[in-house]
Amino acid sequence: MSSMKIQEMSNEALLKRKKITEVATATLAGLLTVLLIAALFLCFTKELSIGLSLVIIPLALSPILYININDVRIVKRELQNRNQVL
Repeated sequence: MSSMKIQEMSNEALLKRKKITEVATATLAGLLTVLLIAALFLCFTKELSIGLSLVIIPLALSPILYININDVRIVKRELQNRNQVL
């Protein structure tokens, strides 16, 4: 997002970063879940080769979810250290 350190950001910037990251993470998680369900559905129906190749995409993109969740935790911790109401 930005090159500034978390400690140097204002409270408003931290709250904005937290909100944007939460929305992006939830959207990505939802879309990856739908894709995984669709790929598994294809695996168990006629198109096994297409379904197996589509299963790789959610698995490959899942580390992005982990990174975003950790970023939200870091921002929350910084806001709590500043006694900011979440």
